Amino acid sequence: MGEQQPDGGRMAGRERRPREFASVEHLSPEAVAAFVDGELTSGAAHRARVHMVHCVECRDEVDQQRRAAERLRTCTENDGIRVPSSLMERLTSIAQSCPAGPGIEDTVYSPPETLLDKVDILYRAVRRSRGR
Repeated sequence: MGEQQPDGGRMAGRERRPREFASVEHLSPEAVAAFVDGELTSGAAHRARVHMVHCVECRDEVDQQRRAAERLRTCTENDGIRVPSSLMERLTSIAQSCPAGPGIEDTVYSPPETLLDKVDILYRAVRRSRGR
């Protein structure tokens, strides 16, 4: 059998190759943008960070997205960066086609029905006021 190698049993002649990922295992463009913008849940962001430890391609995509986002944040009108009119038209039409959300008048309110309901409301109000 032979002696165990000091590197944990791996053969000395074998080099560790970077892990290869199938295309479905990479972060999607939407996930990359959400990661850079801080819009992922903490669990999803953790999984993305773990993935990027092993995946150079996704790490590079995140880096490119960060640089592009920073460039857009810091650009001025003199930089010559312009939004195509077709994109502005599409974004405007999306904003106009979204239905209005519920207003305060749409909120369902039912007054407390029992004495226990009233006590519960009073108790929660006292707890909130003490927490401040």
